[in-house]
Formats: sequence, C-alpha cells, structure tokens
Amino acid sequence: MSGRQLCSKRYREFAILNQNLKREFASYTFPKIPGKWPFSLSEQQLDARRRGLEEYLERVCSVRVIGESDIMQEFLSESDENYNGVSDVELRIALPDKTTISVRVRKNSTTDQVYQALVMKVGMDSIMASYFALFEVINHSFVRKLAPNEFPHKLYVQNYTSAVPGTCLALRKWLFTSQEEELLRDKPLAVHYCFHQVRALSTVAPTICWSSPWPAVQKKYQPMQRSMRLNFNFLEFSPLDNTICSTVCSNQFNISHSQSNIPKQNKVCKP
Repeated sequence: MSGRQLCSKRYREFAILNQNLKREFASYTFPKIPGKWPFSLSEQQLDARRRGLEEYLERVCSVRVIGESDIMQEFLSESDENYNGVSDVELRIALPDKTTISVRVRKNSTTDQVYQALVMKVGMDSIMASYFALFEVINHSFVRKLAPNEFPHKLYVQNYTSAVPGTCLALRKWLFTSQEEELLRDKPLAVHYCFHQVRALSTVAPTICWSSPWPAVQKKYQPMQRSMRLNFNFLEFSPLDNTICSTVCSNQFNISHSQSNIPKQNKVCKP
C-alpha cells in the first residue's frame, strides 16, 4: 500500500474482512472487492486482482474510524494463514448457583454462538439447553433475555464500567410450566440450577406475601446436605417459581398475583 503497509493475505481472508467490516459499519457503502474466479488465473489476472485488493484497502483505510478499527488492525497485523478476521475473547458468564464460568469465543459471536459454547463448556444436553438461555443483568433484580442475533461481547464491553459488580451476562432457566419442569427432574445439573435460581429470587424479594407454605418448606429443605432432587420437588410452592416479575417502583413490595393465559404455576407479578 504505497510503501506504508506490507502484508501477505489470501483472497479468502479479504472476503472475510469485507464481510466483517460491512457487519460492523453497516451505514458505510464499501467499495467492491475483485470477484472470485473459479478457474486458475494467469499472471496478468493475478496482478490485476492484487492491485484491486490493494486499492480496496487504501480506500477503506482512508476512513479513519474503519482504518483504526480492531477488525482492520488485526487483519493487517495477523500473519496466521487461518486468520478469520476477528480475534478470540473470553466472556465470563454467571451461573444460577452464583459461580461464574469463562467461555472463549470470537469477538463477533452472536448470542446463539456464545450460548452453544456455554452449553458445551457446562455439559448440558440438548433437552436441558432448550430450557435455559443467556440474559443481560441490568441490575441486581432485573435481567433481560438476549435476542439470538445480539453480540454479547458488545454488552460485555459496555458494562465494564457498570456499577453492577461482576459480569453482565448470566445463564437462567427459560420455562414457564410445571409440565416442562418435569422433563428436567432426572437431570441433576438442571435441578441444581433451577433450585438456586428460585433461591436467589427469594432473597431479592423477601417481603413478598407468600400464598403457600414455601417458607416452612424452604427452611426445612434448603440445607445443601439434603437431596437437591427433594428441594426441586418443593419449588412449586414458591410464588417466585415460573414467574415473570416487573421492576419495583417503590421501597414497598406490594405485589399481587394475577392469573393470565399462562398455564398453572405461571404467575405474573405486578407492582
């Protein structure tokens, strides 16, 4: 590039770079890169394509925000032939039992891709994986389910300076009926996570008026030396199990449970 940059890349790497830049800078109209030819090229054709790719880089890098972006800098400095345009990053994800786990993924991985990496790292089977999901922790009492095409790493970076301690990504169950929970009763890891999620909720909203004998059951069966499966059997007594709660607008919990079209055990809490 006019003596300013020297790099050796395959055509496939330029194609990947172009795709990643278009995804990152969607509002910018990128110049076209030379087309791929399915047959062998002559020396003249190869030289023409090489000049076309060099011109593409010069035009793209003339836009400062693109030329100084991580994607471009990694492309220009990366010498590995297996380069795919984006570096690996580690994301810490909070688990329902208050532990954290790190997964290594590409920086531009979507929610689905990060979740699949987490599923493999934790050891979930396909049934259990279908009833859990990735969430963004907004604050101690409010979380948001990530859309499949979001980029968790962006949220992760944005929350580096958040007032909420720890990671902003969390694994939580995503099911709302007792019938679905039945499918998880023979899976120790699912039982473990479901129990701890409800247990954590009961500490967030301790002043809720319980409509069932859950406090007595909780006191009797929470000790960890008891069977976790037995604990799971009594989750149905908790008014926070299989429940969607809205945010609280005052210091007083004044929550009423109303029936909706959601099946039994699926209460909606409204302030």
